[in-house]
Amino acid sequence: MSKSEEPTQEQRKEEASPEACLTQDVTLNCLARVSRMDLAALSVASKSYHSLVASSDLYKIRSLMDRTETYIYVCLLTPPPDPNPRWYILRRRKTLDASDLIPIPSLPSQPPEASSVVVLDWSIYVIGGMRNGKKRTSDVWLLDCLTHRWRPVPCMGLGVARAYAAAQVVDGKIYVLGGCRRFDPNKWGEVFDPKTQTWDTLPPMPSMPTRKEGNKNIHDSVVRDQKVYVVDGTVRTYYYSPRQGLWGCGNRGQVKGNRRDWCMIDNLVYCLNVNGSIYWFEPDEFDLREPEGMMDTKEVKGLGSLKRTLFRSRVVHFGEHLRQQWEQDKIKHGITPQTKNPFVISLELEDLLPGARLSNSGGNIMLFWDVIERDRLEIWCAEISLERRQGGDVWGNIEWSNAVMTRVPFLERYKVLYSVSVTL
Repeated sequence: MSKSEEPTQEQRKEEASPEACLTQDVTLNCLARVSRMDLAALSVASKSYHSLVASSDLYKIRSLMDRTETYIYVCLLTPPPDPNPRWYILRRRKTLDASDLIPIPSLPSQPPEASSVVVLDWSIYVIGGMRNGKKRTSDVWLLDCLTHRWRPVPCMGLGVARAYAAAQVVDGKIYVLGGCRRFDPNKWGEVFDPKTQTWDTLPPMPSMPTRKEGNKNIHDSVVRDQKVYVVDGTVRTYYYSPRQGLWGCGNRGQVKGNRRDWCMIDNLVYCLNVNGSIYWFEPDEFDLREPEGMMDTKEVKGLGSLKRTLFRSRVVHFGEHLRQQWEQDKIKHGITPQTKNPFVISLELEDLLPGARLSNSGGNIMLFWDVIERDRLEIWCAEISLERRQGGDVWGNIEWSNAVMTRVPFLERYKVLYSVSVTL
C-alpha cells in the first residue's frame, strides 16, 4: 500500500470502533436491550453511536421487543427574571428513595401559558398559547424526545390564534378544537397530519343547545371511542368524531364542584377536585341524556393522607388574564365576601381551583403539587396505581412519593404547567 493509500487517522478510529465490526441491524438489536439512560451515555462515545441512538428505527425495534420505557416530561413556569417555561425529565433514583427533575433544552419562544400539549410517537407538540396575558398565537413547536431538540411545525392552517384549546390525538393525527378569541363555526376545529405536515379544516361546528358562543376556552378534553370529548368553560360537553366527520352534544360537564385535569385510564375518567380529592366516573356520563343532569362521580378511596396534602397545595395553572377576568366578574355579578352562599368559602381564584396537576402515565395517575413551609418550597410528585374492587369502588395505592424540586428561599411560586408521558 502506498503512503497516499494509507487510511487517515479518522478512518482508523471508525474502523476500530466496536460498531464497525457489526452490521447496523445487529447493532440496533443490541442497543434495543439497553436502558434509555445508558443509551444517552453511549451516544457520546462516537458519532456512529450518536446517530444510532437518535434513530427512530432503534425505538421501533425497542417497541417490537417490548423493551420500551416510560418517561415523564414536566414543564414549569419559573419566577422572574426567567419568564420562559422550562422543561425537565423526571428521574427516579433506583438506589435511593428520591427523585428529581433533570433539565433539558427549553424553548425560548414558548408562550408562558395556555398552550395545548400532546404526545405523538416520540415527540411533544406545543400548540398555540398566550403571550403577555392577552395575545394568542398560532405557533406550533415540536420537541423531539430522541434528541431533545426543538423544531418549528407549520403554524395552524386557518390563520386562527388559539389559547386554552383542546388538543388530542386520534388515528395518528392531532385534532385541535376551540381556543379562538371569537367563536366562528367554520374555524372552530382543525387537524394536523404529521406525515404530510399539513393542516386541514374540520367541518363547521353546528349550533348546539350545549354550546354558548361567548365561551372561548376549553376546560378539559379526553378521547373516548375515537371521539374527542371537550368540556368547555361553560361546563358543557360536546365532541368531534374524526371517523364520522361529525360534531355532537354531550352531557352537562358540571360534576358537583370544580374539577380539572381530566384523563382516561382503563376506560374510566379521572379528575381533581378543589378539595384535594381525586374522582372518577364512567365515560358514558359524557353522553347526552334527558333531562340533562350532573355527571355521577365517585371519589377514589384509600388516598386520605394525600387528600390533606393536596388540599393545602396551590400549584395552579392559570394566567394573569384569568385572574383579571375573575376580578371583573366578581364586580359584574356583585360577588362580595358577604355574598350568602354556603358553598363559597373563599373568593380568591387560587382557592377555587385545584392545587395539583394530574396526568396518565402508563395506566397510573401521576400527580404534582407543592408544599410550602415558611421560606421553603418543595414540588412533590406521586405515582398512584388504581384498582377497581368488588362492589365497583376504585381504590388508589401510592406506589411512590417524593419531593422532586426544592427552593430555599423562594420569592414566587413555581407553576407546573404541563406533565406528559412519552414511551421510548
